[in-house]
Amino acid sequence: MGFPLPDELTGWVFNHLDVPSLLRCMQVCKLFHSIISMSIRLVYKIELYVSYLEDNKHSSLETVNRLNLLREYNRVWHHMDWASSGSIPMASGFRWKYSFSGGILAQSTRENTTLSFVQLPCKLKGIPERTWSVPFDFRIRDFALDNSQDLIVLLELVGTSPNMSCNIHLRTLSGEQHPRTTVTKITYSSTSLRNTFFAMQICGDHVAVLFYAEHGISFKNAFFLWNWRTGQQELCIHAAGFTSYAFMTEDLILAANISPDTMEPVLQVLRLTPHVDSVPSLVNICQLLFPMIRGNTDYLSIRSEPPSTWKLPAGLGVPFYTSQKDTIFTISFCIILDDSDIMRKFDLFVPLSTLLLEVERSHGVLHRIALWDTWGPDGTRLLFMKPSATRTGYAYGMKFIQGLRRNNGHVARVYDFNPYAARKHAETSADSSTPWKRLARQSKFSASGRIFYKDVVTRLPGRVATITLEHSDEGWEAAMIGEDHIVMVQSDYSKYGYMAM
Repeated sequence: MGFPLPDELTGWVFNHLDVPSLLRCMQVCKLFHSIISMSIRLVYKIELYVSYLEDNKHSSLETVNRLNLLREYNRVWHHMDWASSGSIPMASGFRWKYSFSGGILAQSTRENTTLSFVQLPCKLKGIPERTWSVPFDFRIRDFALDNSQDLIVLLELVGTSPNMSCNIHLRTLSGEQHPRTTVTKITYSSTSLRNTFFAMQICGDHVAVLFYAEHGISFKNAFFLWNWRTGQQELCIHAAGFTSYAFMTEDLILAANISPDTMEPVLQVLRLTPHVDSVPSLVNICQLLFPMIRGNTDYLSIRSEPPSTWKLPAGLGVPFYTSQKDTIFTISFCIILDDSDIMRKFDLFVPLSTLLLEVERSHGVLHRIALWDTWGPDGTRLLFMKPSATRTGYAYGMKFIQGLRRNNGHVARVYDFNPYAARKHAETSADSSTPWKRLARQSKFSASGRIFYKDVVTRLPGRVATITLEHSDEGWEAAMIGEDHIVMVQSDYSKYGYMAM
């Protein structure tokens, strides 16, 4: 007896299922497999999912054209076959006075009174290169960019020590007062701003700033959180106790700290929770311990892009963009070995899904402590990184890049922790035209190496490619990665370069 519903109606029902359910349905019978695999809409939905991309429902392209572009997008990443390349003058003469968000590179000028913007091109998605500059009537001490909200947050220091204050300006990318905020600026006053550094992040309606000293005790760091739409201060912690942070979601923050007792790195998942009179506070959900080390931790930072709230900017008609269902958090740390000056640098790659699983496990448990063996081996990947002048690489979505110098040429190593890409690569490993190699089933650091007290094994799946950067004679020192680009940074402070789809 045949299936009682017409194939068209069955396909309509399938379109209301999520992708894991669709994949299970394909295994039920040949009929279901045929209906799904013959549907352009369903195949596009599945291929988006396994590519960690989301559909732009406002794109005018037909589904078949979106599917073709998606396959070309994946082909470019698979073969690192870039459509164009170019260079951008470095406006300030300092390597890291920049913000890179959604394909837009922003720099402050040498005088710190103007921002220079470049929208990097992408032929595949029909995005042209565009440049513009925005002058301001104050000196920019630091800034952060979120082009999905047409938002640039600029930090200005006013006055002299000990009577200094910090103004946080909220502007559009064209320099105008942002139309969705009710205040012209946010002001914070402190007696200890003179030798302070700033770590600014934007996540949805939140602007967060960690005020810290480059060398000092972490519990003296101050952490503030404002609602940039209302200008209201939502959180004020004068002794934050952490050295670096990143938003997991709008109400979950991943914080990193070096334990003052053991000098070992520690991660904390903190929840922004309203308390009395709806005033939020940070609640310690769980603490994630690292494997025990033999030396001291000298440096610790967290990086993750884009934020969980990032959406495609309005009016940009590209067919798809990076999904927020999972993203990689890169925890970089340096260990100085006992009784020596030898330093070892590591990057721990932790998916958001691993962190959210620990949040779920902590439900109903007060200040839960997760030992390394319970969360790290299967949910992360720990890799040794050769030290560089920039200390860290750059992550976007499920990818990470680190610029390298090898054989007098300039190359980069790209890691992709999309499990579907790693699995597909394993199934097609005979393809010698791709630069990718599957990561070993596990990374192991033996206790005999004098870094850890016990053997450390991590198994997060992924793949890695070592690629030659365009115009390698330019002297690239570091690299950044985005959705459609790889951006290079020159060592003599004169230019950036890029490779684009």
